[in-house]
Amino acid sequence: MSDTSTTRVLLTGGSGFLGTRTIAALLDAGYQVLTTVRSLDREPAVRAVVQDAHSDTSGLTFTAADLTADQGWEQAAAGCDYVLHVASPFPPSQPKNENEVIVPAVEGTLRVLRAATAAGVRRVVVTSSFAAIGYSPKPSGVPYDESDWTDPSGQTSPYVKSKTLAERAAWDFVAEHVGAPELSVINPVGIFGPVLGSDYCSSIQIIAGLLHGKPPVLPRASFGVVDVRDVADLHIRAMIDPAAAGERFLATAGPPLSLPEIAAILRSRLGDNARRVPTRQVPDWLIKAAARAVPALAELAELVGAPKHLNGDKALKLLGWQPRSGAEAVTATAESLLRLR
Repeated sequence: MSDTSTTRVLLTGGSGFLGTRTIAALLDAGYQVLTTVRSLDREPAVRAVVQDAHSDTSGLTFTAADLTADQGWEQAAAGCDYVLHVASPFPPSQPKNENEVIVPAVEGTLRVLRAATAAGVRRVVVTSSFAAIGYSPKPSGVPYDESDWTDPSGQTSPYVKSKTLAERAAWDFVAEHVGAPELSVINPVGIFGPVLGSDYCSSIQIIAGLLHGKPPVLPRASFGVVDVRDVADLHIRAMIDPAAAGERFLATAGPPLSLPEIAAILRSRLGDNARRVPTRQVPDWLIKAAARAVPALAELAELVGAPKHLNGDKALKLLGWQPRSGAEAVTATAESLLRLR
């Protein structure tokens, strides 16, 4: 096994749900980690969260850098062997102007790649999303895989556009710039798993809501599920495996799960702790009708009905990745929320 103690990794967005877990995985593997935060005031909180994962943070350092500004990126990448670009804007609600999320996603990715090129970084791993793969129609029953791309000119949300355009910009950059690092891309579905602190993604709020009886009825909305610990592991595999250069990887733990299926998993595995989890289902037609009157329900309406088919075999076969099941991921999410109350 190679010595990782002299290998330096820059990870962007270290305060986020996936960021903290990936930092912990890197430290546990012996890497030296430099992570970016928008303000160094966040260092104590991030360090504490990583320590809650039982990781030794003596190899962790921090630097201030923002995706919307040039300052700090070249200094951050200097001396690093690899870059994991995990940071990406994720709005709590859809903005009125889509460029509020698209511009920082695209320009932030390019800032990171320019800095990595100037520093002579070996490889950059970009965290994209299933949003960049699976939001354009396919023939019924044909699974989505890494060969698919969402059409950003179609009827998609600003977030979906931002992930698609940012990933496209990354591939274009490395193709057009001599001396650019190798590129690998991870495209996770909905990220679940054990929560360490209060900074977690919207998918975790789904489980928190169910535990509190919200929504009171269950739409038959389906989405892919993957555990945050497995997504962190896949980032490291994509970082160091020669076979990962120039490849994208759909990170999914198996077939999508519907909200009624997730609710049933929680009730069967958590006993009395799941007593408030809803049981009643709502018809698909009602959600679709409501979405016509309430635009905020449009994204939910897109998820109801027959689930999308996914093929995530590439990461398993090429990198030996072995993710936990979706049921394990949502159960671990709920158990951690119950512990943290």
